[in-house]
Amino acid sequence: MEKLEFIYPENDPKSVHIFLKDGPFEGTVYKYGGVRVEEKNGEAHLLFNFSVIYSPQGKPKKLEKDEHFRSHVGKILHEMINNAHEEQDGSDETGTNHFKESGL
Repeated sequence: MEKLEFIYPENDPKSVHIFLKDGPFEGTVYKYGGVRVEEKNGEAHLLFNFSVIYSPQGKPKKLEKDEHFRSHVGKILHEMINNAHEEQDGSDETGTNHFKESGL
């Protein structure tokens, strides 16, 4: 995963902004809105909204409509969800649980 920085804005305490520190959209700051998983034909689809706060590449509204950027932030979100899931249950991509039981 590319390098990210989480920003916790004082004027928006319920939001977390994401600063892209490298990659094709380096310097861009955005935040996710609603995120949900929808199942269609037995497949799970990740649906999400996002807003671009700042971009050195031009107007934020234009970048929000860019399919390459949408795909990029979708991959980041997917990876963040997978990482959080792995941290929660201790399993890696193969389903192996790396937590060791204590002797207690």
